[in-house]
Amino acid sequence: MEAKLWISVVLIIGMSIVAAMLLANYLAKPAEEGFTIVFLEDNTLLISDNDVLSYNWTSQEIAITDAASERLLGKGDSLYSFSKGFVMRINGEEVYQGVFRLAVHSAIPGSPKISIMFPSTLFRSEPDNYHAVRMFYPLFEPPSDQPEANAKLSEYFEDAGKLFY
Repeated sequence: MEAKLWISVVLIIGMSIVAAMLLANYLAKPAEEGFTIVFLEDNTLLISDNDVLSYNWTSQEIAITDAASERLLGKGDSLYSFSKGFVMRINGEEVYQGVFRLAVHSAIPGSPKISIMFPSTLFRSEPDNYHAVRMFYPLFEPPSDQPEANAKLSEYFEDAGKLFY
């Protein structure tokens, strides 16, 4: 009788652990509402709507929260993997795919992929800004061959009251 009780307790604990793991996995999935940047290597949310403080369309710089900066730093060198990269979504719809890069990286992915520079810097003489990411395009101009994606970004952040020039 005592053995059956122990087996029941072990089964209940095991099922509770599995249920907790499934719930944690469900809750860890990126939100489909708002703006998100998701790391494709492990499907983790890197930047969410709540992390974006502002989007400067002229400089293509997105000011982010301390929490988002720490998530990016927590990825270490794997953040800069050119093989996986990220997907940027607005309300669940993919806007861009791309890769993160440092200012010293010379490689730029071919269109339609984009680069995001983290930490942000405009010129090599400026200090690194760990509270911002910069959409990196040659001459800091969004690609003219992607007007629909660019319009979605500007419209979304304008509606959110976070866009400025």
